[in-house]
Amino acid sequence: MYKILIVEDEYHIRNIIHEYFAMKNIEVVEACNGYEALELMNDNIDLILLDIMMPGIDGYEVCKQLRMKSSKPIIFISALQEEQNQLMAYDLGADDYITKPFKPSLLYAKCLAIIKRDKKVEEDIITFGKIKLDKINHLLIIDEKLQVLANKEYELLSYLCQFEGRLLSREQILNHVWGYDYFGDGRAIDTYIKKLRKKLGKYSSYIQTVIKTGYMFKVVNNDEKE
Repeated sequence: MYKILIVEDEYHIRNIIHEYFAMKNIEVVEACNGYEALELMNDNIDLILLDIMMPGIDGYEVCKQLRMKSSKPIIFISALQEEQNQLMAYDLGADDYITKPFKPSLLYAKCLAIIKRDKKVEEDIITFGKIKLDKINHLLIIDEKLQVLANKEYELLSYLCQFEGRLLSREQILNHVWGYDYFGDGRAIDTYIKKLRKKLGKYSSYIQTVIKTGYMFKVVNNDEKE
């Protein structure tokens, strides 16, 4: 079941959205102002529906603060139809902007499409400790910085990560990454391990050497230098 946060000071609008989405088996959390929204926001929320004109802090400020700690999708729902309002919303990191009045069915369709797209992106990026691996674009993401991996580098790191905490022999690595018909020696593995450790930087200790046997990928919690 998906979970959305509605941030709207008008009760009847919250109620309309809540009832329609509940029929579609989507859990709805309600906030009547920006302060409540910031308190209720957590990692279990899949999407935020955000009004602009509210008492206290407005939707723009809420969006700005949410974007400082979360990349969850945000859709603005507002009576403000001017282009400058929509541009400001997108500039702050909104994923979509819907003007009032709106049809609940259209709002639901947009929310579902964006949530599924966001979930798909999450599936394509896997996290191991302090690093992330983009399976689609073969990127290594460290501290939000991107590093392009050569094909063999990606295949090797992906294979090690797939069996996190498990010792993989040099023969297993050669067979999986280079193929059963590879006639070279195991020095190719050592060369690429060195390349990966260099790219991992301060997290290079994630790749551990088991002497005369092979390698193991294991997340180390105390390897970061503060």
